Amino acid sequence: MKIAILASPFLPIPPIKYGGTERVIYFLVKGLIELGHEVTLFASGDSKVDCELIPICEKAYSHQENKEKDQELEVLRHKAIDNCLDLVRQNLDRFDVIHSHGIDLSSFKDFPNLTTMHGPITLPQMEYFEARKDLFYASISKNQQEVLPDLNYIGTVYNGMDPSLFPIVETPEDYLCFLGRFDREKNPHLAMQLALKLNMKLKVAGKIDFAGKEYFEQECKPYFDNPLIEYLGEVDLDQKIELLSKAKCNLHPVGFREPFGLTILEAAYCGTPTIAISRGSMPELIEENRTGVLVEDFDGGYKRIEDCFSMDRNYIAQRARLLFNYQTMSKQYVLAYEKIITIFKTEQDKENEIARIKNEAKSGLQNLWESIVGRN
Repeated sequence: MKIAILASPFLPIPPIKYGGTERVIYFLVKGLIELGHEVTLFASGDSKVDCELIPICEKAYSHQENKEKDQELEVLRHKAIDNCLDLVRQNLDRFDVIHSHGIDLSSFKDFPNLTTMHGPITLPQMEYFEARKDLFYASISKNQQEVLPDLNYIGTVYNGMDPSLFPIVETPEDYLCFLGRFDREKNPHLAMQLALKLNMKLKVAGKIDFAGKEYFEQECKPYFDNPLIEYLGEVDLDQKIELLSKAKCNLHPVGFREPFGLTILEAAYCGTPTIAISRGSMPELIEENRTGVLVEDFDGGYKRIEDCFSMDRNYIAQRARLLFNYQTMSKQYVLAYEKIITIFKTEQDKENEIARIKNEAKSGLQNLWESIVGRN
């Protein structure tokens, strides 16, 4: 199968530091190639993948902490996206299916297409998706579909990465961890409050966008004066593995309807349990009392966290490696591609049949007309 994968120009594939979607794309490409498929990636020119790369821009236009500069980059991002669509059109006859991870495929609705919805569906976005009901979608959790259940979902494909990159640590060190963006969706200040209440060391790491800068300064930074809170900044893959693998528990005080949660998966690969607020996809990722704990709010985490410390870390790691890996994810996407191609083939056959019937009718009418003219 010949597959076009479309990525946004925000980050390279794979990302250097933060970038969950981009890391998933990297492993999807890897998995599809291992399955014998021909993959072409449309992404920023600084991407590094083992398939054909068609650059949509010279380098990724990463988010900035400065709002004005980020607005300037937004213009460049839109140009890169337009360029991506033009490049796909120029190469369309080379592909069997187009798979987008953030690029609008409205102009390719008559070609086998799939869009993975990596982010949450919010009220402002509903009109956007309602206007694109004729496209095909894959959700990354079942919960994600509940907001707009009438879209053309091919199914749910859970994210997966390479578990072999993560060591299984059955005897952790005596600290908790938080990994994610510093904003009100991820709520790291709640993780810090819980750690201080427990009188436990907490290591926090993550990205700060300009949208979260005020929150970081007001809600998070004051806690860094406490010796129990260690701020690591934005970390790369090796630093992330070090952080997650040796933690006693991963804290995930999610404040929105999160469609997946890669840090939970990454922690679980190492055997590290997660305590999370039970919203969005959390019940799909965490097996209650076996791989973590689900709470209504983080106040409830004060009494429940001890349950996490006694969990079987080897079981946590093996379950995550079995259910959420890039090979399984890639196989599921191949099934989705095949289903979509079949749908379009059936539609094409239907259109051809309709055209044949119309031509026969037209020919029959012409013959009838000629016979009438001939008789006169």
